[in-house]
Amino acid sequence: MPFENRQHGDSATTGTPETLWDRVGTFFAHIDLYNFGRWVLLAIAIGVVAGLGAALLTWGVSGASGLLIGKLVGFQPPGHGIHAGAVSWSSPQRPWYLLIVLPGVGLIVGWLVQTFAPEAEGHGTDAVIKAFHQNRGEVRPRVVPVKLLASMLTIGSGGSAGQEGPVAQVGAGFGSYLADVLKLRVRDRRTLVITGMAAGIGGMFRAPLGGALFAIEALYSKNDYESEALIPALMASIVSYVVVASLTGWSSVFTAHVDPFSRPQELISYFVLGVVLSVIGVIWVKVFYGMRDGFFARLNVPEMVKPAIGGLLLACLALNLPQVLGGGYGWLQMAMGPGLPLAILLALVPAKILATSFTISSGGSGGVFAPSLVIGGLTGAVFAELLARFVPSMAPSASACILVGMGGFFAGVAKAPIASLIMVAEMSGSYSLLVPMMLVSSITFVLTRGVNIYEAQVPGRVDSAAHLGDYQIDILERLSVRALIDEDQDVASLSPGMPFREVMDVVFTGTQDHYPVIDSEGAVHGILSVNDVRRVMATPEVWDLLVAGDIEVDAPNVGFVTPDEDLHTVMRRFTALRLEVLPVVSGPPPAPIIGLLRYHDVMEAYDHEIHRLRGEE
Repeated sequence: MPFENRQHGDSATTGTPETLWDRVGTFFAHIDLYNFGRWVLLAIAIGVVAGLGAALLTWGVSGASGLLIGKLVGFQPPGHGIHAGAVSWSSPQRPWYLLIVLPGVGLIVGWLVQTFAPEAEGHGTDAVIKAFHQNRGEVRPRVVPVKLLASMLTIGSGGSAGQEGPVAQVGAGFGSYLADVLKLRVRDRRTLVITGMAAGIGGMFRAPLGGALFAIEALYSKNDYESEALIPALMASIVSYVVVASLTGWSSVFTAHVDPFSRPQELISYFVLGVVLSVIGVIWVKVFYGMRDGFFARLNVPEMVKPAIGGLLLACLALNLPQVLGGGYGWLQMAMGPGLPLAILLALVPAKILATSFTISSGGSGGVFAPSLVIGGLTGAVFAELLARFVPSMAPSASACILVGMGGFFAGVAKAPIASLIMVAEMSGSYSLLVPMMLVSSITFVLTRGVNIYEAQVPGRVDSAAHLGDYQIDILERLSVRALIDEDQDVASLSPGMPFREVMDVVFTGTQDHYPVIDSEGAVHGILSVNDVRRVMATPEVWDLLVAGDIEVDAPNVGFVTPDEDLHTVMRRFTALRLEVLPVVSGPPPAPIIGLLRYHDVMEAYDHEIHRLRGEE
């Protein structure tokens, strides 16, 4: 290497002018080319595989839908994006076939998932989040093909589910596989799992920036981010986007014609829309998980049969309202363009919530991203229609309310406010509504706090097993002294004036290592240890001259702790006083001593909490 022995400042010392090569060498001396190159290659590989998986899923869903829904049922839903209006939609010609197709496919999906990869059921994004936090980032390789095939069948047969969950699991699964093959650290495996999720979502929805932001934001529910993974996530998402767009087309998901935000009075309307979306969001999450835990989980049938039951319920719903079938993007596109009757819009909001719950809560395979966007967009369409009828001067356009509803709704239920507004902007090819979308996303995020569509989310990094050891202080602050002591224990104590010979009798007939010295009012006067007594025993000539107060560690240098204090505060007191034991008093002095707390007890509690959070105990 021509620069490895060159030292900075040589040119100035010798008077030789600094050359271009000197500057280039100085630049590269500050770059870890090996580490940079490794992550670039890994991100490219994951992006390519995730992009191919997204394209394959798109083709598979299209083929299955054309056969099962198009030819058998005779139903043609409207298109979206550049395909909007290209094919006119038609009502089902043979709607009763839905009673055969949906339960039949549900039975096949149930058997496939429960036989080969039970973790492939439900919405895949939540499974990836759970793998990151709880399973060391491990995703079994077999999950990828099972999830792809099961999702193709579920969505292609008319199931109300999205494609982001499956493709997120595909990218994450390949990232986990790469980490195993290359024998990378657990921390690096988790980063590759996030990278894979970003690549899958960014490519599938033509939203490379939003996909990367979503992957690092959706892991947590309280404004925390996995920022270390942002750069590889961005690179993989870009690659995946290029691969998917090259194979399936470069157009955005939606074609939206909206005017830039320029009427401040509309912010009042958007504020109200945010509140409405929050209410619908809470209902959506409660129904979704209520259907899973309160209905399907209680059915006394094999797990593989439950998706068939969900399919039958969906079929009954679709007989009267076929618009609930599939992802639903086409209906959103229609609402932005020629529009839909208000009655249909009003019926579709609760119907889509039920349809998605029937499909995914029963064990079907698919994502909740697309249904959430549809529910939010339809709510925005209803809001725009009602506002235009009753308060036209305050009414934004229907397209604007739909797009803002999509982003704001998902921001609240997914706890991803930044990623949601960026993704909707990329999916629609328009950034002209960022201001109202920011407002609505903030409102829904705050008002739906505690309600998450991704139940594997944790509040923040400190709550994730992925960061155990990074936040010792935060873990100690969760634990209190009360959990470590037995408040009914009998603590032997000494008085300050107790003769040393009596002190020896108490100490060497007792079981404690340390003895608090208590004055006549019950306050802590000091503390002494067995070792303190042994040191004095080496000089018998002073025994009759000493009392407990002469050999104790005085109270100002001892301190005390109370049952409600956290262990971080206790650790600071241990360190400041350089003691191994502190007395526990029931309250501020003068208060009786109810126990002794050892430094070892605190560290043992911390270790136990670490293991508990990791799920090892």
